[in-house]
Amino acid sequence: MDFTGLIAYPVTPFDTDGSVRHEDLRGLLDSLATSGVDAVTVLGSSGSFAYLDAAERSQIARTAIDALDGRVPVAVGISSVGTREVLDAAVDAQRAGAAGLVLSPVSYVPLTDDEVLAQVRAVCAATDLPVCLYNNPGTTQFDYSLQVVAELSALSEVVAFKDTAADAATFNARHAELAALVPETFSHGVSGDLLMMTGEVAADAWHSGPAALLPVYYGRLRAAVLAGDRREVDRVRSVLAPLVDHVAGLRKISGLHLLARACGVAAGDPRPPLLPSPGSELRELGRLLDLLEGEFADDRDDGRDDG
Repeated sequence: MDFTGLIAYPVTPFDTDGSVRHEDLRGLLDSLATSGVDAVTVLGSSGSFAYLDAAERSQIARTAIDALDGRVPVAVGISSVGTREVLDAAVDAQRAGAAGLVLSPVSYVPLTDDEVLAQVRAVCAATDLPVCLYNNPGTTQFDYSLQVVAELSALSEVVAFKDTAADAATFNARHAELAALVPETFSHGVSGDLLMMTGEVAADAWHSGPAALLPVYYGRLRAAVLAGDRREVDRVRSVLAPLVDHVAGLRKISGLHLLARACGVAAGDPRPPLLPSPGSELRELGRLLDLLEGEFADDRDDGRDDG
């Protein structure tokens, strides 16, 4: 797995008692298999990994790998507060048949460069799966320097970096700088849907939670960005960006569960202690979703929409 293209991060569906609804997860993943996404990552932030125990995470990984059955590569998030738990998750994911691993430097006490280097090296010693490093400083309080990424890229298992920035110009500058420090095949992908919605960030990959619910539209926007088709970029952005921006204004994870509901996907509410987003937001999400779907209705009628 090379972690390039459009990578969708689905929510984990929950029942009213907080248990994982595996059949609904299967249904969501089955729809993604034919949606045009290039890969799927389960147990990311969107998938509520931090609110699941080891047994639940293991079963979710197996459900996803079985549901997709090789049609789309499946990466598994292995982030955890303790390195022991990270290593257990990495080994378990490999046994389950995962195509890759995604790792962020989660810790109760923010980690140092040396601690992150040691943890990633330990993962690479425990498994030979491709690893994508995840820079999520807003949550982890650790911000990857490009020098640390370059050092870790010397490990054969470390093949990708999921990164973010304050704005498109900053990300693109960072992308150009990193390209000079890492192997040519190394993937530097973007995380942060508002960066994608600018239409100014191509990157080697888009890593996105909302893309698991709106894959055709994300795929359409990414294709237009890569092709330099400014007219199509503006067309898609005009209806997709307001919806994505509204979701971004809701509480993390909870907003994705509400978007799932608006899209007709059975995902339930997030697991406590997280509370669901106000139901009053559902009407606005529905209105924005109608505008998005309406813009491309003629394309589908003409057989031009690949979704």
